[in-house]
Amino acid sequence: MSVPRSGRMILLLLLIGILAGCTTAPEELVTQGISNARDAFEAEPKTINEKMGQTDLYIPNGYVLQKSQNDFQGLITKGDDTFSLLINPNEHESSTIFYELQKVNPQQLWLADEVFQQNERFGFVTVSEIAEDKLELVVGTGGVKLSTITTNHKLSEDMNWMMKTVCSINYTE
Repeated sequence: MSVPRSGRMILLLLLIGILAGCTTAPEELVTQGISNARDAFEAEPKTINEKMGQTDLYIPNGYVLQKSQNDFQGLITKGDDTFSLLINPNEHESSTIFYELQKVNPQQLWLADEVFQQNERFGFVTVSEIAEDKLELVVGTGGVKLSTITTNHKLSEDMNWMMKTVCSINYTE
């Protein structure tokens, strides 16, 4: 038995409608990502499992900390994704230096610009669109910044683990 052409068209349109309803809007992904980042910022730091020079930090399973040229700059990779880690050892947990550097251009349009404060710690997340479905994501706390180029569908997950990583770095050394 074959379905008439008009029946196939109706079925195709119905399927497209259902699939469109299942996708998450970019705004919802940003909101969910910020919620994840806030939760990670406010949570107890993750258990340390890596070392970059003299700095101990947490990196999730599946991510690789590349050999670093110095103790203050590193690359974290997972497949084709690269994340740049920058540590300013002269800044404390309450420092806003990396956030202020993000805000130098007053013309910059932000999809997300969120700050967090807790127990004299400062953290932030900024997201800007650099191309269609290409987002610059920067997450930081005090003198630590982690940045990447990501996509809408990876944004929430990246915000979460990136905040966990920057929060794992101990400033009391």
